[in-house]
Parts: sequence; structure tokens; C-alpha cells
Amino acid sequence: MKISVVITTYNRPHFLKEALVGVSQQTLAPCEVIIIDDCSTEPYDEIFPLIESIQAKYLKQKSGIGANAARNIGISEATGDVIAFLDDDDVWLPFYLKTIHGEFSNGADAVVSGFKQLGKEEVVVTNKDLRVSKTSLLRGNTYCGMSGFSAKRQVLLNNFLDESLNNGQDWDLYVRLFQQGVKFINIPRALFLYRFQNEDGIGAKVRKMKPSEINRRLGSAYKHKSFLGDYWFKKRVCEQILFSLKHKNEKSRWIIQALKMAGFKATFVFFYNALKRKILNKPMSI
Repeated sequence: MKISVVITTYNRPHFLKEALVGVSQQTLAPCEVIIIDDCSTEPYDEIFPLIESIQAKYLKQKSGIGANAARNIGISEATGDVIAFLDDDDVWLPFYLKTIHGEFSNGADAVVSGFKQLGKEEVVVTNKDLRVSKTSLLRGNTYCGMSGFSAKRQVLLNNFLDESLNNGQDWDLYVRLFQQGVKFINIPRALFLYRFQNEDGIGAKVRKMKPSEINRRLGSAYKHKSFLGDYWFKKRVCEQILFSLKHKNEKSRWIIQALKMAGFKATFVFFYNALKRKILNKPMSI
């Protein structure tokens, strides 16, 4: 069973170098590595020798198309039986590909795993499920981002990333695969390093948003409203509105927005859970 690696990158050559080193150190080598550059303006010249050394295919787009569309190009370009995704700012541990290979050899159609926080490896985030469950998906993406996701190529050819979504594309894909009844395995161990709080990451972008712009972050919630049901839908909407609240300006306006769109109960639960996490000193989740 051959595994193709699809890496998306944008203006982060220094991070991509770390990611590629991680790929080169895998105990099981992939059959190919495909890098989709989403029209970066920063030069990547310094890492071309590394790209060439692992015989990776580097595809730079002529215009910015977004991460979802970039991943979809990778799906179309890949030739392996399985496609493993990697964001340019994350790093696989050396046994990542060998571990997921074992799951696919045992009949898995898709796989997710736990992770450690890059630079603070004592923080480990895992879900105890052995198979992706509705109970966990109702709570959001309690598994991992795209750097810990892989699936059979044929499954992905029938389930491309939703390019209309501004965020939550991983959770959206997981829900769709779950609803189709594919054998979706979760490995409750940390298999990669996840980089939190990039200067150009989701958190940084959300902090600059205005409450009136929040609808663009609610696409996945509305898309799967029936799957979520009223309670979990409002909870997800509230979490999207109040995400990274402590770093935002005009906090009261964001709280009012949550009360308006999600209601008192969901807003109360959000702050109750936040307080509980702080008291228990629980690790960050994605």
C-alpha cells in the first residue's frame, strides 16, 4: 500500500523546511511528496535543495486559491493508495507514516490521531475513541487538524474539501465521512507536533475580526445543523463567536453577539467550561 504526502504551504519556507525534514525522517518512506504552494510572495529558494533531495513535486499556484482548494489539487495529483495531509507548520514524528500504514493495512478507510504541542511537547492532546464517533463530532473537532488526517485516495476523490468554508473544513470532512459509514479510525496516541498560535494563524485572524463579520466562521455549523441538533448547533455557534475572546477588543460586543445568536444557555456553558479548564489546568484543544 503506497502513501502519497500532500503538503500545503503559504509564505512559510522556514516552517516548511521543518515539515520536510520530518517527512524525510519517516521510518516508512512515502511513494511521493506533493507540495502545493498557494502563490507565496516570500522566496522558497533556500529550501529547493531539500525539496529536490526528497524528490518532491513543487506546484506553485499562479494566484491565491486557499488551503482547501490547494489540498484538493493535491488529491487530484496524488497517485498513492492513501493520501496523508500535512500543513507546512506542523511536523510528523518519525513513526507517523508507518503507524497509519498499519491501520490502512487492517482495513481503515480514513485515519486521525493525537498530537503534541510543538515546542511544549509535554502538552499532549488525544481522543480516546478507537473509531471516530458521533459523540465526539458533536463536540467539534476533538481529534486533530489536517496534519493528522489521512484517507484512501478513492474515498477522497468522492469527498473533496469544501472550498466554500472559511474554517472548520477538517471537521466538515470528518462529519461527512462518518455519515457515509466509512471505517474511520482514531489512533489515541500523539503522532505529530502541532504548532499553536502562529502570527498568521486562525487565532490571529479571528482577533482582528468584528462581531458583524462572524457569519463567515459559521459555515460548517449551518451546513451540519441537522447533524448537530439544536443544543450542539448553538454550542458550536457560541464557541465560534467567543473563540480567542481574551485576545479580542470590545469583549462585551462579542458576548452580546453570542447571546443574540446562540442564547443564554450556550453562552453560560461556554464560560463555565472555560473556568473549569482553567481550574483543572487542562491542555489546549484545537
